[in-house]
Amino acid sequence: MTASRTHRAFPRHLKRAALALTYTAAVLAAAFTAMRILGIETTWPLRLLVSYTPYAVLAALVPPVAAFALRRPRAALAALIAPLALALLIAPRAFADGGTDANGPRLTVATVNLYYGHVDAAAVVALADEHDVDVLSVQELTEEAAAALDLAGLAIRYPHRELSPGVDASGTGVYSRFPLARNASLEFPTHFKMTGVTLTVPGADPVELLATHPLAPYEAERVGDWLSDLARLPRATPDGAVRILAGDFNATLDHAALREIVDSGYTDAASATGAGLVGTWQPHPGDRASVRGLVPPRVALDHVLVDERVAVEAVAFDDVPGGDHRPVIAELTLPAAAV
Repeated sequence: MTASRTHRAFPRHLKRAALALTYTAAVLAAAFTAMRILGIETTWPLRLLVSYTPYAVLAALVPPVAAFALRRPRAALAALIAPLALALLIAPRAFADGGTDANGPRLTVATVNLYYGHVDAAAVVALADEHDVDVLSVQELTEEAAAALDLAGLAIRYPHRELSPGVDASGTGVYSRFPLARNASLEFPTHFKMTGVTLTVPGADPVELLATHPLAPYEAERVGDWLSDLARLPRATPDGAVRILAGDFNATLDHAALREIVDSGYTDAASATGAGLVGTWQPHPGDRASVRGLVPPRVALDHVLVDERVAVEAVAFDDVPGGDHRPVIAELTLPAAAV
């Protein structure tokens, strides 16, 4: 049987149904693309869905492929616009940008979410040793987790710290090899505590750092608090102190609210090294973010945002037993101290 006869033999009603599904999917892909470009993720489900924009690129390829298979070449070309536009939006995160030149001291910053304090403390210490971490930002720090970390050896390795432990997910803290002082000007009252410090690193001017943890928009009623937290995070100060935000932002670079923060004068360390599409969070099967045991793929919620004057040399990701986030480790070069 020839190809043309095969095509004619395809039931007409099934072809019409396939075309209807293809056109519907193409319209949905176009609407998602417009939402992402314009930053109008206005409702709770959309704010969650936009986290998965890198995966949406693949999904948006289905309509043009289907249209081509159904011998609708013009529709296929039109449907290609959405995946191409999405790909152009996320592609820069997959390529190193050449970075900024800085000639000051090196500083390795890591961020670790402790998952309600349940992450294995010895694994956190091993991670800090393996990557030679200078400053450690932790989220979801409890009193019990702080004690376990010290018992595992963190107290010896990091004599300087400012801790704001809390209940379940509400605590944060900063551990440092370098002297630090609490910087309350970086903090603000919210559901989760965020610990601000000023670091004294030899050879560099004082560096401000915030252990960052906005409230997660895990339900519609929490979206306002999440947006408020992101809006109140300290912006970059290109003509002032060098500033670093390190933590679980509960947002990806596809969220308009996070892009606004970055645009104030920060660089996302992972994106600067071409690793900006690496996912860092995936819920456990029993968590509220999973649906009847179905676990969504990883998304990049954890970030080290650095002042644009800071050079990002390398970024690594690791795993710690018991956690639902992957730690992010950024090797940085700070600007040299002003003479």
